[in-house]
Amino acid sequence: MIIIPSLIKKSIPRPNRPQFEESYLVPDKENNKDFWNQIYAHILSLKLQSPVEQAIKKYINSDFGYFGFRVHPVTRESRYFHAGVSLDLVSGHNIYPVLPGVLEYSGYGAINGYYVLLSHPEIQTQDGYILHSMYCHLKKPLVKFNSYEKMLREISLGSYPLRPINIKTILGVASTTGVSRENKPGIYLQFSFRKFDTTPIVIDPLRAYLKKTYQNTSADIVDQKSIDKILNKKTS
Repeated sequence: MIIIPSLIKKSIPRPNRPQFEESYLVPDKENNKDFWNQIYAHILSLKLQSPVEQAIKKYINSDFGYFGFRVHPVTRESRYFHAGVSLDLVSGHNIYPVLPGVLEYSGYGAINGYYVLLSHPEIQTQDGYILHSMYCHLKKPLVKFNSYEKMLREISLGSYPLRPINIKTILGVASTTGVSRENKPGIYLQFSFRKFDTTPIVIDPLRAYLKKTYQNTSADIVDQKSIDKILNKKTS
């Protein structure tokens, strides 16, 4: 069991949260920079596996793929706070867990498309939040509960049955389900600390792999002409 300090008092509400999206807390880096640098250094030391096997940074579009403010590439909304990282992949690219874990949910959401949510109970905060990883915009989850298991989990508030997921399990393949760019297959990867009946705390997944913080080049773009230009830009 790995226990890290409590994060709740060092977090703030997600800025500019869209009306229909889940409420999150995010790191308060402005007032607690040293604290969060230490947290990320600790997570970096765990040597998480890449969900795509190769280094994930090369698959991130620098205009809007990083954690933090960006122009949303589908809705074209400015100053949208991206609560994870987006990887541009080829259709059918296999997606793997970043750590061994436990299946919490797999299914479909209007925004996330087909997705898989895993918990990693070996990594907890001092006040009981557990690390979770979420993999969105899949073609279809390749791990799931059957109808009977879903009923049991609903009755037990998600505590039974437990479905272990090992590090070599293929969770699904990259696609464009949900709110994603047409003809641009990929996945949205999110790391969060969750506790029953509380607001999740999302953190920057890329900081689990790299020491450096990256900002989207579209973070401060608000005028329509510049938004059109960056979204119409051809990328390899």
